[in-house]
Parts: sequence; structure tokens; C-alpha cells
Amino acid sequence: MTLKFAAIATLALTAATPAFSEALWDKIERTGEVVCGGIHAYKPTSFYTGSELEYEGYGPNVCRQMVADLSEEMGKPLTVKWHETTWQGVVLDLQAGRIDIFPGMTATEERKKALDMAGPLYRMTDCVIAGTGAETKATWDEYNSADVTFAMVTGTAQTQFIKDELPEAKVMTLKEMSEAVMAVQSGRADYLLQELPICLQTFSTAPGVFSGYTVPTPARGIPAAAGLRKDGDGRLRDFIQAWGEEKRADRSIVPLLITGFQAAGMDTSAIPEGIEF
Repeated sequence: MTLKFAAIATLALTAATPAFSEALWDKIERTGEVVCGGIHAYKPTSFYTGSELEYEGYGPNVCRQMVADLSEEMGKPLTVKWHETTWQGVVLDLQAGRIDIFPGMTATEERKKALDMAGPLYRMTDCVIAGTGAETKATWDEYNSADVTFAMVTGTAQTQFIKDELPEAKVMTLKEMSEAVMAVQSGRADYLLQELPICLQTFSTAPGVFSGYTVPTPARGIPAAAGLRKDGDGRLRDFIQAWGEEKRADRSIVPLLITGFQAAGMDTSAIPEGIEF
């Protein structure tokens, strides 16, 4: 390869790959803005409202409080901005710098290779909803059957859990929660596996579609962390890590979650006793 063509190839590679010479902490301090990720219709985790707040749910609540506390740490006002994403695209959006922080991601090994992860921030117990043609089951082992089909949103940690821990069960992966609910309603799938608050929300908004829900034993749930791009600096990651440890220790993370549930219209009295976040 001649020097001329080598230079052209290098230029093309540079143009195609986002280059971030500025640490996330410095970028936020310079602009006075933090971009949080929002998902359009995934109640009560995150949902678009069209108001000046733009997104509600417990994910946006956590991000707003995180930014408020970061503002105090930096000693300057910070504004929350929003970028809409999906479970399928959030990792790429973080890597590309379109989002600065996305709280509420499972720190899988694959994600840890692609992103910096800080947490856990909270833990949500998992719940299974049964369609009208299926029965709820008491244990996870009972769902590990070739006669069982789950309708799941692509990219969620619960989808991977089924593939890893319930290998005999079938998994139908769909883009949106509404599509998963329709799959159960039509009888193409038997069950939905969701985090408990999403499970309760789904069941309450479409009770005629389901026969019931249960928290199978042994109770399980995947801790949620915050995702951010690897910037070679780590100050923002370290701040969020310490923030999450403090909020979990003093339980001040819980009101952020509960008010997010309530904003989605969820009856929080329906949360079973003994469930911890």
C-alpha cells in the first residue's frame, strides 16, 4: 500500500469511527447538559409524556436525581436533555455519544465489554404473566418445558435469562411490549416474563388478556446499573458508582422508583409484601 492510499484509508477509518477526546465529566462540565436516554413506551420504566419533562417512569426519575446531585458536585447548574432510544439500540447510542447516561441496564458481560457500567442502582424482582390459555406456575423449573412459549422484547436481560436458565422453553422475540402482549392475547405465546412493576402494570392495563401472574420461586431479579460510554477517564462512572451505593444504603432510591410506578398509573399497593429494591 502506497503512502497516498494508506493516508486515504486512515482518513476513511477516522471519519467512520466516532472520536471522543473529551472525557464525559469534562464534556458535561463544559456544556452544562447531561443527555439521558428515554424509551418511548415501556411503562413504568420509561415513557414519553409530551410534556416539558418529556419522559416519566422510574428510569427518568433516577436520571434526573443523578443529574441534580452531579450538579451539586460540580458546583454549577446542569440541564437534563433527552434522547429517545430502544433496548435494541441503547448500547450503540451510548457508544456514539448520543446519550451520556442510561440508568436501568443490566450489566451483562457483553455490555461490560462495550460500555462502562456503574451500579447496581436497584434490583427488580421478576414476575411471569400467563395468558388466558395458560396457568401460572409456582417455580422456575416448571416453566422449563418445550410446551411453554414466552413472548419477550428483544434485548432485555429477561430474554437472555430464559435462553440461559430455561433452555427447554421457546422464546418469541418482538420489538415492542405491545407486540408481546398481542402475541399472548392471540395465543401465539403463553407467557410474558417481566420485572415485577412492569408485570403489574401490564396486567392491570389488559386484565382480560391474562389469567394471572406470579413471582416464581426462588425469587430472582437482575440488578440494574447505569451505562455510559468508555471514555478512558472514569470520573463520571466513579461518581455514579458511589451515588448508587449511597442511594441503596440509605434506601433513598426507593421513592424514585415508587413515584415512577405511580406516574405510570400503577397501583403500588399491589406490590407483594417482602419485595425489595
